[in-house]
Amino acid sequence: LGRRFCRWGPCMTKVQYSFAQLGESEIFEPYLSSELKKNSDLWKPTEFELPLNDPGLAAAFLTLIQPDAVFYVPRFSGRSFESKSANYLAALSQALETKEALLVSWLQPEESIPPFISCEHLLIRLPEVFYCSSTKNLITDWIDKILSRKRITVSGNKPLRLIGRHLLVQMTVAAALKCLANPGFDGVYKLAANGETSLFELVSFIHSTLARLLPNHKLAKLSFAEEEPVPLSEEFDTSFMENFNVILPGWRTGVEETIVAFLVHRKLF
Repeated sequence: LGRRFCRWGPCMTKVQYSFAQLGESEIFEPYLSSELKKNSDLWKPTEFELPLNDPGLAAAFLTLIQPDAVFYVPRFSGRSFESKSANYLAALSQALETKEALLVSWLQPEESIPPFISCEHLLIRLPEVFYCSSTKNLITDWIDKILSRKRITVSGNKPLRLIGRHLLVQMTVAAALKCLANPGFDGVYKLAANGETSLFELVSFIHSTLARLLPNHKLAKLSFAEEEPVPLSEEFDTSFMENFNVILPGWRTGVEETIVAFLVHRKLF
């Protein structure tokens, strides 16, 4: 069953914890597995070994291996999957409740906190925009439009908070490690890159970054609809930074990195 390691004191091995990674984690790869392996023995069953639609089997698996923390990645598209994720989390929580283990997962912006979570847990609520260079999302959609069209009128301005895949994974794993070492830090946290923006500002930034990186490429000319600015609905939540003693980078950093990765993938840069 693998090695078990002390949880509350120094260990005689470089590997301190035993982690399990479940769910549809492809969207976080290769970052999630890499970050977890730095600090743990990692159990990552395949779909064949542990079907994603069988929470009872997953709970039995956790009872058998007894990990220190479980990272469960739900499907991020479509609200119809919320109930399935909630049922899965409830089964995992029940399996971990008596093991003093930590359950780590992610919530969509408007998703309700799943009921029946009785074990120690770290739930990260995503902002309005979650993005990476390899999937279709708001950032990659606008890169495509700016590269392929002659003119674009940008409308529907709205406030936005963002986070990229790499930053999300890094911060989640760092927070989980602190929760394991310091009981009492678990809970539900909002996580986004530092700073606020709007759709108009974001599109302008993407356009200016593409113009700088591809000086010889013809880009779409932008015009912006005359609209009143939309204020953010609430102040930026700093509880994650305060509790876990981190400073989150500004939103432009991750967006620029994603633009570069997108262009490299398309062999444009």
